[in-house]
Amino acid sequence: MNTMFSTHAVRLAYGRTLMDGGSSLLTSDGYDFEVPYKGFMVGGLSGETKIPLDICDANTFHTIWHKYATEVRKLIKESRLSGVSYAVGTWIDNDCIVFDVSEKVATSRSAYALCVERNEDAYYDVDERKSVFIEKDNDNAEA
Repeated sequence: MNTMFSTHAVRLAYGRTLMDGGSSLLTSDGYDFEVPYKGFMVGGLSGETKIPLDICDANTFHTIWHKYATEVRKLIKESRLSGVSYAVGTWIDNDCIVFDVSEKVATSRSAYALCVERNEDAYYDVDERKSVFIEKDNDNAEA
């Protein structure tokens, strides 16, 4: 069975991260997963982990993946909302693999609002396959 904790899931995420620059595997039950095909992914539900590419081998990736998959399962169990979906997200940034937990939302407006609320730099537009960066208000700007 291919669950978030299966070797298949970890290999898929690791390969997509290295070859495509990132991966999200989505689950609504904490076990079965799918690759998101529409919507918007917003992180900030747990702390990010950054591992330099030159030391993030398959075993290291696997270990950290399981930590984040466990966090996703915990969030789903604690959620009182039906239909909520979370993902383990990975991407490459400044020669590091970054791990995070993200939430899938249906609209860019919801994604933007969650980014502001969670102080995130960007959300990921699944349809367009790109990150959308958030302009932050500069409250300390001089007039």
